[in-house]
Amino acid sequence: IRQIGIDNRSVTTLAGTVRSSGSANGVGTLASFNFPKGITTDGTNLYVADSDNNLIRQIVISTKAVTTLAGDGSQGSTDHATGTSASFNDPTGITTDGTNLYVADRDNHLIRQIVISTKAVTTLAGDGSQGSTDHATGTSASFNDPTGITTDGTNLYVADRDNHLIRQIVISTKAVTTLAGTGT
Repeated sequence: IRQIGIDNRSVTTLAGTVRSSGSANGVGTLASFNFPKGITTDGTNLYVADSDNNLIRQIVISTKAVTTLAGDGSQGSTDHATGTSASFNDPTGITTDGTNLYVADRDNHLIRQIVISTKAVTTLAGDGSQGSTDHATGTSASFNDPTGITTDGTNLYVADRDNHLIRQIVISTKAVTTLAGTGT
């Protein structure tokens, strides 16, 4: 995980071992990742979608301490679990509203929610099958390799990669609709 100084454009390694994959927790360069693909921050911590480890990692910015927040490292979609009892399958995108993390769990075709304070993991939207079921709520909707995700605090916006769509999820109701794209 690299840090770029905006003022002077200096680049440093915040966390991770250069050219060496792994899933070790630790401080700074004593930690390791395996194809980290998504990152978000709440201002105090960074949260990383550590894709090939099937983990969600937390980095305390001030200390560079890296820990595993959620995921057991195996490919799966274990839900209604806490922290390292949950499982993911190629998590690629991640965003936060300050209270929750929202993860584009690509190969599970799901949008997952993690309550940061309790580490509780649930499926917010998606039935786990490849599809583009729209105008549905929560687990009645479907996605096809969702990869990117962001939030405005009220809605989630998902890059539904293999459907060629941008999807919107109203967080409070879990209603899923297509915001943009024709599917081709």
